[in-house]
Amino acid sequence: MNRKPILVVDDDPDIRQVLQDRLESYGYVVETAADGRAALEKLERLTPRGVFLDIRMSGMDGLEVLARIRDRYPEVPVVIITAASAGEKVTSAIRAGARAYLLKPFDTAQLRYIAECWLGKPLEGENDR
Repeated sequence: MNRKPILVVDDDPDIRQVLQDRLESYGYVVETAADGRAALEKLERLTPRGVFLDIRMSGMDGLEVLARIRDRYPEVPVVIITAASAGEKVTSAIRAGARAYLLKPFDTAQLRYIAECWLGKPLEGENDR
């Protein structure tokens, strides 16, 4: 059984929790990281099925984290999380290898569609721990 988690990276704990709750309700296994450095450390330990990555974070921003993910893990799909006002950064992220983007506030149907389209559907019983 493919139990690879989705990694959610956002410096806002409420956003991380909402994404974790939603994705787990769809049947995915979810890990979280509060910043880019923590995300890269987690990537050393696990190979996620994909990453939801906030583009604007303090410290290492999402574009830098994306570049490092692309360097070391080119096969891992990355979905950028952003506010609608970050259009130029989203364009840069897509050019740098992000597969898709998700606008805040989240539309749950769009979240599910993006997860299933880019990261695959969860397997039955995948979230059983």
